[in-house]
Amino acid sequence: MIKRIRELDSKALIASQEFRDYVEKQETEINRGISSLCILSIIIQAGEEGSHGYKILKDLTDQTNEMLVIEEGTLYPILRKLEVDNIIKSEREDSGRKRKFYRVTDYGKKIFNHLAGFYSKLTEAIAPLFDVSVNLKSEKYLFCPMCANKIELSNLEVRFCDVCGNNIEKELKERGLRNE
Repeated sequence: MIKRIRELDSKALIASQEFRDYVEKQETEINRGISSLCILSIIIQAGEEGSHGYKILKDLTDQTNEMLVIEEGTLYPILRKLEVDNIIKSEREDSGRKRKFYRVTDYGKKIFNHLAGFYSKLTEAIAPLFDVSVNLKSEKYLFCPMCANKIELSNLEVRFCDVCGNNIEKELKERGLRNE
C-alpha cells in the first residue's frame, strides 16, 4: 500500500526513508501471508469454470478495494506453488484466447477452509487490539473449536470436523441444528 504513495510534502513522515523502508517491509510480510489465501478464495468463487491469471488479479484488486494488489510477477509463482502442492490444478483452454484456467482441487478446498477458518478466528481475536469489529458469518459457518476449520452449515449431515476429527454435535445442538 505504501509503495503507491507518492511523496506529497518533503516534511511528511512518508518522505523519511527509514519510515518508508520499515513500513514497506511490514506490509510485504503481512501481504505474503494472506496472498495465497485470497487467491484461493477468488478461484473458489469462480466455481467449476475456474479463473485465469488476469481475472484473478482484477477480481482480487476489485474485491479488496485496491488494498491487496498483486503483480503478475508475484501471482504466477504463487499459482505454480499451489499447483505443485496439489491445492489447485490448471488447464489450457481456448476461450477466444489461449489461457490457463485454474480450479481448486478437493484437497485444496479443505486446505482453504482450514486456513480461512484460522484467519477468520485470528482476525476476530485480534480485532479489539485495533479497535475494529469483525462479524463472522456464524449463521453460515461453524468454526471448529479445536482447529478453527471453517465448516459450512448447509451440509447438515456433518458430525465431525474433516480436518481434526473433532465431534461438533454439541456446537450444532447449541445452534439448534441438531435435536437433543
